Amino acid sequence: MSGGGGGTADLRLAGRGGAAQQFGGTAAAGRGEGRFGAAAGGGRGFAAKTVAREVPAAAAAAGTVLVKYEMKEVLGVGSTSKCYRCVNRRSRKEFACKVIDKRAMDPKLKPLLDQFHVEIQVLQLLRHPNIIHMEDVFESDVNIHMVMEIMQGGELFDYVVEKGTLSESEASVIVRKVTSALAYMHSLNIIHRDLKPENLLLTSKGAAPEVKIIDFGLAKVLGAGDDRAQSFLGTRGYLAPEMLQRESYNKEVDVWALGVIVFVLLCGCLPFDDDSKKLNRAGAFQKFVLRFPRWAQKLSPGAKDLLSKLLTVTPQARLTAKRALEHPWVTGKVAAADNYLESPRTLRKLRVGSSPKKGAWEVCPSNRRRESMSSFSASQALKEISFFWRKQSGEGWAGDGGGGVYHARYVKHF
Repeated sequence: MSGGGGGTADLRLAGRGGAAQQFGGTAAAGRGEGRFGAAAGGGRGFAAKTVAREVPAAAAAAGTVLVKYEMKEVLGVGSTSKCYRCVNRRSRKEFACKVIDKRAMDPKLKPLLDQFHVEIQVLQLLRHPNIIHMEDVFESDVNIHMVMEIMQGGELFDYVVEKGTLSESEASVIVRKVTSALAYMHSLNIIHRDLKPENLLLTSKGAAPEVKIIDFGLAKVLGAGDDRAQSFLGTRGYLAPEMLQRESYNKEVDVWALGVIVFVLLCGCLPFDDDSKKLNRAGAFQKFVLRFPRWAQKLSPGAKDLLSKLLTVTPQARLTAKRALEHPWVTGKVAAADNYLESPRTLRKLRVGSSPKKGAWEVCPSNRRRESMSSFSASQALKEISFFWRKQSGEGWAGDGGGGVYHARYVKHF
């Protein structure tokens, strides 16, 4: 829920004046800088192992957290939680501590508390270099303390905009790491269900930051006899066709969202209209026709082939995350080092250089809707240029039904 309701504090450093409130604990944050580490290894060779570990129903008493950690300044505030910078008293290592106040929750929102427990369970199971790490968890009758790895580099897409240039081979390294994390997650029968650019953060603003998937607030652990999900949830623009058809779904919804992220990374805009209207099968095939904007026509055949196989309407025909990790473009074999993408420049155009608020983003020229853009990140701004592309060129878009420009928001929680 964007901007209120069951919002929780962000776990990253709030680089643009504080963390926004959003169910599941993520929102726009500081802009990443520096050069992305282009080492070919990344998470590619990470061995997935099933973690046979009992997840405790309740962790240690709340007071224990203050024995182990020093609480520092507030990094972000949500409607039911606060996020602090904290320091381990023994190692002096920094973390982010999200403190969830159970008393602040509306009794009607018990499923929200249940989902926090699912998030904790999932994070205790996951150990991957490209997935955020939860160091500790403490629970009492009134609070939950989640001690997390602190993400100081901001959003991946903000980093790309600040960097200014991005080659296909550099993009391939990024996609390889994210895909490796997704394949690992799926090997443990965990689906994320809210993959989007805002949930890809960098560890630091240094020379070689690592990219990590965050926010498992909508995740689901599939089990024996429970290999499908039916809840209609996620973020507009990243919802798979089967979800919009209100069908049961599986891990394939994450692969679709990955395809949307890759398209944005390579093209600088969303591939399809981002409304969340219910569709029938025929409507899905009509809506999701993959086309490329004029400024992305120089994409390599390998990149276009990958996108066509990730953004396939029929879930069974879509690549699995494991197979996507083996695709020649993802491995880097056919990703050209000298083919520079237009996506950083396309997103950068939206910045208002003369704005009184530094870092503001301009609404696209349609002027259909104007709002304060001071907290817009690159991943939010891409919706504006996507709308502009649809209206000005008419390439590859269904009508928006008069809805205008949408910002990322959850369509339903449970």
